[in-house]
Amino acid sequence: MWSYLRTLVSGPPPPPPTLVTIWGIRFPADGSVPHLLPLPTTTDGVINEFDAFWGHIPDMRGFWRTRRGWEWRDVETFRLENQPLAHCNGLYVLFYSFDLEVLPENNNFPHGIFGRERAFAGDAFVVKLKGNEIGADLGADGWAAWDDVPLDILSLPIMKM
Repeated sequence: MWSYLRTLVSGPPPPPPTLVTIWGIRFPADGSVPHLLPLPTTTDGVINEFDAFWGHIPDMRGFWRTRRGWEWRDVETFRLENQPLAHCNGLYVLFYSFDLEVLPENNNFPHGIFGRERAFAGDAFVVKLKGNEIGADLGADGWAAWDDVPLDILSLPIMKM
């Protein structure tokens, strides 16, 4: 009965997000060279978390190796503007874990993005959202509209390690 009453107030639940594979950047914890790689999106462990409004997020579980590494994830958004390669401008999301009890510390991230040194647990990942503002990053289905990171983004001066 409660679910019937909820649908009267809020309407039917939205359809699940369409899972996609996008190109993102991996910043390895072992200090090796950052590189682009395909990342499939997932809904596993997303719906009841802080990033549930996106509906699906890139799946980094294979890199963080532990359930807690995945559960102890966080995000920060940043915008690239006025870059020498204009097609690299846009809204980006940094995904990282803070499970330092299991994953190695990672200082392998460009200082220019946030203007300071950053540290994470395990590998860090940067992906791109369509739209230039939070709220404009949703697709017609109401879930995150992820975009491929441009293939030449690591050549930008701001990405210098």
